[in-house]
Amino acid sequence: MAAGFSDWKVKKQYSENDRVSYLGKEYRCLATHTSNSAWNPKAAVTKWQEYKP
Repeated sequence: MAAGFSDWKVKKQYSENDRVSYLGKEYRCLATHTSNSAWNPKAAVTKWQEYKP
């Protein structure tokens, strides 16, 4: 996992620009929300964007 990224978790409050790691990829949060299993970074494209430096 790259520096500055934490593992994505369910039932966690995320803020815009938070960075997470999920299934081997890194993502940046696009909108403040509390995560749930349906809003994982791979599935919730309105909440997460794959991080590409």
